[in-house]
Amino acid sequence: MFDFLSAWKGLRFPLFLTLGTLIFGTVGFKFIYPEESLTQLLYMSAITVSTVGYGDILDIHQNTGAIVFTIIFMFAGMGVVLYSTSLVTAYIIEGNLRDAFSIERMKKRIRGMKNHTIICGAGETGSHVIAQMMSLGKECVVIEADIDKKNELIDEFPSLTILTGDATSDLMLEKAGIENAAGLVAALSNDKDNLFLTISAKMLQPQITIVSKAIELTMIKKLKRAGASRVVSPNYIGGIRMASEIIRPHATEFLDQVGDKIQEQIIPGESPLIGKKLSEVDFYGDCGVNILGLSNNRQNYETNLSPDLTIEEGQVLIFFGSSEDTKRVQSVVSP
Repeated sequence: MFDFLSAWKGLRFPLFLTLGTLIFGTVGFKFIYPEESLTQLLYMSAITVSTVGYGDILDIHQNTGAIVFTIIFMFAGMGVVLYSTSLVTAYIIEGNLRDAFSIERMKKRIRGMKNHTIICGAGETGSHVIAQMMSLGKECVVIEADIDKKNELIDEFPSLTILTGDATSDLMLEKAGIENAAGLVAALSNDKDNLFLTISAKMLQPQITIVSKAIELTMIKKLKRAGASRVVSPNYIGGIRMASEIIRPHATEFLDQVGDKIQEQIIPGESPLIGKKLSEVDFYGDCGVNILGLSNNRQNYETNLSPDLTIEEGQVLIFFGSSEDTKRVQSVVSP
């Protein structure tokens, strides 16, 4: 889509400069030839600065003052027009080349991504998701329809991969590399758009994990039926958070401080830990972490872990740790 606002910002200076030169010439000739029409004088100014040489339509050679003014105006005007032309040419050529190279680099970057996250929508909710992903160094591709918002994001996150377009379009999702993506965040401003996006994404990539935003609580069931793995209602979460600030402020503050450090690791098939008891694995000694919880599914989490608990395939370990600690845990649980 052509960005008229951006083009106007880039071209308005040379355009005003050229227009000002023509107005200056017209006014100057008007002082010398007050009886001539403005149209005639504007035409004289145009053929003078453009050097097309259509002829002397004012009989300037018979007026010494007109000759002097025309000589000055010719050289000054030619310089202004040539300068303006160079600015316009540079904007068009360099701008197109820059955009072409930028688009090609982005396509190459996306083709090389595996297990990345696609974030659809960079509004009030999506922008926080993007900031969190970037702070943690996670690979993601953003799809945003608003060009101004896109430019703001690029200014804030120069390394961010962002596409401009309709996130509900299958073509746009394919451009974002959905076939290799591990997750998708549906953070569009409209519940119906998020519902349609969820259906489209699931049809293109049935295994993808989708986290969708829901403004209306009645949409949660519909989004889950459409294929969303998780549905988040910002209004509901905000209400729960406000209540927590009143009921348990210290616990809430503690979770804020350590939230980014809570990690998870799935026990893969053929892991050497399968069949062992928790007491037989020294997670703290080998990895520097303490296991806080364990889950066999997303609905049931065990927190007071018994040392005799047997580790099974598919279980999820929850622990405090840094990215380096997570790598060490991965090396221990990997087959």
